[in-house]
Amino acid sequence: MLRLSKNKLSAALAVSLLSSLSVSANAAEERWFEVEVYLFERDAPSVEQWPAKVAQARTRKTVDFITPMVSTDLTAVSMGLNGCTSSDWATDSVNCNEQLSKANHKALADVPMQIAAPQPAVAHLGDGAVLLAESQSQFKDIIATISREKGTSSLLHMTWQQSMLPRSQAIPVKLYSGHDYSEQYEFNGQPIEVNTSASEFGNFDFMQSQFSNDTKTPIWKLDGTVNIYLQHYLFIETNFTLREEGSKTITLTQNEPLMSAREEGGVDETVGQEVTKPYLYAIEMQQNRRVRSDEVHYFDHPKMGMIIQIRKMEHPSAMTDKSTDEIATLPQATY
Repeated sequence: MLRLSKNKLSAALAVSLLSSLSVSANAAEERWFEVEVYLFERDAPSVEQWPAKVAQARTRKTVDFITPMVSTDLTAVSMGLNGCTSSDWATDSVNCNEQLSKANHKALADVPMQIAAPQPAVAHLGDGAVLLAESQSQFKDIIATISREKGTSSLLHMTWQQSMLPRSQAIPVKLYSGHDYSEQYEFNGQPIEVNTSASEFGNFDFMQSQFSNDTKTPIWKLDGTVNIYLQHYLFIETNFTLREEGSKTITLTQNEPLMSAREEGGVDETVGQEVTKPYLYAIEMQQNRRVRSDEVHYFDHPKMGMIIQIRKMEHPSAMTDKSTDEIATLPQATY
């Protein structure tokens, strides 16, 4: 019996060793690339008719470089966080997301165009995707050229390093920038009614009350994901929403707030009447394209554009004690 136990122990150790070697081999076989992306808006006349539909909330797991960067100046109290590290996000993202959803986002009213690490960085095996410094980017001339074009404005520029996996395993990178409209609009695009007389008429809009619970959730000018995966070839999959202020003509119903004659300068708004009100349009950009590494690619859209390059890079090495200390000082991406 003792000999059998020893055999079982030896077998277990062998399996464990083989499993460890397999994981190490897979990590060594991963293909790593450097990604640089620049997004800009076009403020040019368009014949497109944008649908007045509600943008879908994104629930898929993502890599988030931006939140740790733009929130570094906030205290843990104002952020409502209990010190979630990148490891916490990977192992208990539900709890970290719940804390982040309760954060005070007023300090994040406008996200800067340039998102970059404070100092040059490099990826290491097992460390996941890494945000790079502005000095490591290569789009300076491209950005300058596009910025000089009439009717264009920059939205976001950032560079990072990541391993490329099959589509079923790839984790999209979350991108957002610009103004947070949550103080002016609901997520469904409707304006937030500050002075409404609905209570005077005893009306209660159930759907509107549901949306009102989300008014503190950021509604960014640009929001979405870019998913880069390797399926024999490199593919870039975009899913962006660009928000643009405009107006929308609606027919008043009993659930719509009614304005008094005094508030509307002597004109009553009644049920069945058509009125024009402010509206936040959600314009989508969804594309999937096969690309080649090292080439600069342009994704076009009537209202926005994206310049992206996926550059070959040396395979990351294992992290040393020195590099561990250096990385510890950098904001970590959340998952």
